[in-house]
Amino acid sequence: MRLVIVRRAGALTLLALTSCGRPAVESAPAAPPARRAGLWEQTLTRDGKAGRLGVLTLCFDAATDRKLSVFGRHFGAGDCQRSVTSDPAGVYHFASTCSLGAGMVVKSTGTASGDFGASYKVHSEVSVAGAPFEPANGMHVIDISGRYKGPCPAGMRPGDASLGSGLKVNIDRLPQIAAAMAGS
Repeated sequence: MRLVIVRRAGALTLLALTSCGRPAVESAPAAPPARRAGLWEQTLTRDGKAGRLGVLTLCFDAATDRKLSVFGRHFGAGDCQRSVTSDPAGVYHFASTCSLGAGMVVKSTGTASGDFGASYKVHSEVSVAGAPFEPANGMHVIDISGRYKGPCPAGMRPGDASLGSGLKVNIDRLPQIAAAMAGS
């Protein structure tokens, strides 16, 4: 039972972090920062505590980075409005409101900074309402630190992610995995 709850919480955290479906609308265009191709390690904290998914390692190429930008992946049948700007110091500021269906709404604001070739940090304040998994609802502070580790190892292809729990997935399968976990 605990494993199912942890997996559901992890899937909803991924869903909240990865935003929603239709292409984002940028009100003040700022090109999203591109990460260097290769293996990246990401550490996530939610509300000041280590994320349930642990440390993630992700294999990126340019196409994968476009799908899973620093600001999150867009998938599913949701409706999402997002604005991204950058300031003179090179810090990206973002805000989004996403309606994910069945009354679920995710609103977030935050910043992303770093050189995106060796490291970056993302700080966001996320409000979730109407989630089917009640603990996901409410205001959450999410911090992500990313660090470049080198070329992707043999056996990992672009889009592959290894979760701290040992679970390995490809980001193109996240919508199906999240839907399966939410329904189980």
